[in-house]
Parts: sequence; structure tokens; C-alpha cells
Amino acid sequence: MSSKGLTAALRAIEGLEVTPDAPLGSTTTLRVGGAAELLVHVFDRAALKLLLAAVAEFGADLLFLGQGANVVVPDEGLEGVVARLKGDFVSYSFEGDGVRAGAAVPLGQLARRAAQRGLVGLEALGGFPATVGGSVWMNAGCYGTETSAVLRSVELMARDGSTILIGPEDLQPGYRSTSLQSGDLIVIEAVFALEPGDSKAALARLDELNRRRWQSLPSGRPNAGSVFKNPEGDAAGRLIEDCGLKGLVHGGAQISEQHANVIVNLGDATAGDVVALMRAAREAVEKRFGVVLEPELRLLGRLSGSV
Repeated sequence: MSSKGLTAALRAIEGLEVTPDAPLGSTTTLRVGGAAELLVHVFDRAALKLLLAAVAEFGADLLFLGQGANVVVPDEGLEGVVARLKGDFVSYSFEGDGVRAGAAVPLGQLARRAAQRGLVGLEALGGFPATVGGSVWMNAGCYGTETSAVLRSVELMARDGSTILIGPEDLQPGYRSTSLQSGDLIVIEAVFALEPGDSKAALARLDELNRRRWQSLPSGRPNAGSVFKNPEGDAAGRLIEDCGLKGLVHGGAQISEQHANVIVNLGDATAGDVVALMRAAREAVEKRFGVVLEPELRLLGRLSGSV
């Protein structure tokens, strides 16, 4: 890939903002990792189509990043293009008992705006530092509610710039998984099916669930939430804790003393430190319980498949 050629091509596209060698660690909730070769902010659909065409022409890698939660960026950074949706993708509109939201809308903000209008259904999902697109992509869930359960439809863009509209069943949703994770389709918009309810009660429930969620997580230290998916019928945190790994430190990272399925950045952690702790926890649990934990954190770039 000719980085200079691709940079010039992208800078010529209206609706894109291009930054070479852009630090990514500070844009993630875990605060680790290196720089993106090219960071591109995308402000509308036309620009997104042209971005996809340019990336294909130059044979560059392309990764979409939301609010930087649930991911680990490698210390050496990411080659190619890291894209973040902005502008038109941060808009939303209420339509009867539903809401149409762009992929870059923060899910917590959307849940609160819906509750204020007396529309319920998103409260349990309102505590995630995630975008609509990321939540749909991974079928995020909490307190018995999964994203797919409140979806009416999802609009996707293929790498050739074409768009398709699908229903939630077409996502083949599972526990923290959808069919999108094994393909190249990009979430650009979702419609959520909500129900009329009492605004005051909805806001109170949203606040209570957020309080419970954040009380269960370590405060004051950067983290990315749950490290591993819960195995069926059990909890990853319990298994890791029973292996005596709470508080284990590697470099600048630590398995939280409050919640064993969370790794915190003590201040100078590297992605390598985080991966080392993930491996230690996974190996200990498999050795003691015969259970192979599956990462919930998305390991990017060269870290993919390393745990």
C-alpha cells in the first residue's frame, strides 16, 4: 500500500477528515496502544462510499472504531485506515414508538433521550460506553436485555458501497455475537422498537441500573469492562477469582481487586501487559476447571487470536 497515495486520495474526498499517525490509546477506555497509520473521520454516507472505494483500490486494511470500549489496540499501532463515523451518523429521530439512530450515536445518550420521551426498552443498555453500531455488531447486553431484542431493523453498507436493510433475526444473534463479526458489512443505522411507558419511572430505572453497573466495576482506573465472556451457567469473574488471580499485576496492568473479569490500567500499562494477564487468567481457569474462556475484549491488529 502506498500510504502517501492513499492519504492524498482520501484528503481529496469531501466529508472525510484525515490524520496520519494518530494516537489511538487515549481514545480507548483502556488507554493502551499505539497509533493508527491513518485515522479518518467520516461525516456522511457519500464520503463513506468513497472511502470504501479508495481503500479497496489501494488494498489497505480498514477498521471501524466506535467509542473505544471493549477493544485493545496493539502497542505497535494499526496499519492502514482506522475509521470513525461522525456527522450524519450521530443523528437520531423518534418515529412513533421507535427511534432511528445513526451508527455513531452513543447508546447511553439514546437510552436517556428515549426515557425522557416516555419510550422504554433501552434502559438496561444505557450504561455502556458504546455506540449504536458497536452494540448491534456485538449484540451487547446487560441485565437480561440484548441489543437484538429491541431492534426493528438495521441498515448495512457493503464494501462496494451498496446498502441493505435487514431484521434482527438476520443478524443470527447470540451471546455477545452476530453474523456481522465474520463479514465485511458495516452498520450505518438502526431502528429500535420501543414501548410507551412512564418517563419518570424509566429514568429512575436507567439511573438505578447504571448505578448498579458502575458499582460492580473498578472506579478511578481505565478499563474496558468484561475481559471474557461468561461460560454457560457460570461467571468468568468467579472462575478467575477462584484461581486466586484477583490483584495479579503484570507491568502496568492489573486484574482488578474488585472484579476479577476486569483488567485495569494502573497508569502506564501496555497492550502487552493486558494480553499477558488475559493469557494467565485463561490458562489458570482451563487448568483448574477445564473451562476455556473466550475473550469478550476485541483484540485488534496483530493481537487478534493471541489469547
